[in-house]
Amino acid sequence: MDSLLAPLSGSTQMVDEASRLKLQDSLRSAADAMETPHDTMLRLFNTSLEISVVRAGCDLNLFTTLSESQAPISVEKFSTEKGAEPLLIGRLLRYLASRRLIAETGKDEFTANNATKALADPRINGAMYYTHNIGGPVYQAMPDHLKAQQYHSNPQKFAWHAGLQTDQDFFPWAKEHPKEITWFQQLMSVPREGDWLDVAPFDNVTAGPDQAFFVDVGGSIGHQCARLRTKRPELAGKIILEDLEETIASAKAIDGVEFKSHNFFEPQPVKGAKFYYLRTVLHDWDDVKSEEILKQIIPAMGPDSKILIDEMALPNQGVHWWSACLDLHMYAMLGALERTVEQWHELLEGRCGLKIEAVKTYMPTMRNSVIVCGLKQ
Repeated sequence: MDSLLAPLSGSTQMVDEASRLKLQDSLRSAADAMETPHDTMLRLFNTSLEISVVRAGCDLNLFTTLSESQAPISVEKFSTEKGAEPLLIGRLLRYLASRRLIAETGKDEFTANNATKALADPRINGAMYYTHNIGGPVYQAMPDHLKAQQYHSNPQKFAWHAGLQTDQDFFPWAKEHPKEITWFQQLMSVPREGDWLDVAPFDNVTAGPDQAFFVDVGGSIGHQCARLRTKRPELAGKIILEDLEETIASAKAIDGVEFKSHNFFEPQPVKGAKFYYLRTVLHDWDDVKSEEILKQIIPAMGPDSKILIDEMALPNQGVHWWSACLDLHMYAMLGALERTVEQWHELLEGRCGLKIEAVKTYMPTMRNSVIVCGLKQ
């Protein structure tokens, strides 16, 4: 065991994603293989409780308080500062320590560990509220939804509607719930490993100063445009951010980036760009809507234009558990999916008449990839 863990003796940031996740999965598989039926029951029994106690910890600001303290904090001090019952606070802290989300240093004393510091990050803290308050009710509704639909997809009704007891789809609902959409934005802002810019096919492609080089379709407030300008300042041509009018209005100016209000279900207004980039856009939509989005871009493409789709391109076998989790999350929330390589070919080539020229994977385990598409000649 020591030899297995030796690569992690320093910072986990020094271990690449593929190696780290392979080690984690190996250790978890070994633990699972040792389970008795009772162990399995207890592990699953705990799953819903854990996120609920984490949410309570976020409400109490426990993770930030521990992370900012140079010394362990006692139950008494916690309860005094929070105006809470010591016995109850102690039970919550004891549970979090048993789940290795905080560390127990002595009787009724606790300190931060790596998980505590992660949960103190406002982005991850917000993601926990999203997971508990939005994801939780949707997942609870999912079995009855599946049964009611006789285990067939319904393009109009999702587990989302039953879980949140709403007739609105997620995005219209989110516009009316600013606090909840903040949680979603915090979840989406958590950095992920790998960099699409490492595999983007920008080398040896030139554009004139008045030509569009890169159009970020549905690009929110422009994080990727800003990263492109910073990492590849030598690239000539316009960098254009497109999103809905209200999103563009909330975005801060980015040097060297042009903002344009655009609904991607309407004809693409920028003609002949070198690259049209869609980052985690199509996984929000089923094949019918995804085809509609792509067919708004195709007429705007020039002979050498490319569409870059930055999404998971899953293997047809052996999908990692996190990718499979996100796939079912997209189904439950939006009636959408994370696609396999085979499904990408069916959508892009079969339905849209594009040609997949390359699938450039930059996260080998999760299979986040840039799918390069051109016009069929």
